[in-house]
Amino acid sequence: MVKPKEIHALTTPVKLYHRHLNWISGAPESVYIEADDPMVFCSFKTFGGTESVVNGQIINISTATLTTWYRQDIQSPDRITLLADNSEWEIIGDPENYEMRNQYMQLRLRKLSRGV
Repeated sequence: MVKPKEIHALTTPVKLYHRHLNWISGAPESVYIEADDPMVFCSFKTFGGTESVVNGQIINISTATLTTWYRQDIQSPDRITLLADNSEWEIIGDPENYEMRNQYMQLRLRKLSRGV
């Protein structure tokens, strides 16, 4: 079995929040509630970000990957808070379950700006 190299250093603590929908006046509103077991220790790796032009302005979209032990309750579009700097990250796409063994998983994340 191939183990991802990131699995050997799961030292970064993050807190997991699950998305719940509240219906207000017939429209859905997303609310993020702390998971039952919110602490996740992981390997957290950021990249330089991606520059995009939005409404005529150049913005930098920060992305990261998170590798941790497999947990079935972690799904897109849940959010995590990186406890080192209290930054908020949204899970994008489906989590990758290495070799479908339910042992390790990798998530792609996008950093949320304060206005999102």
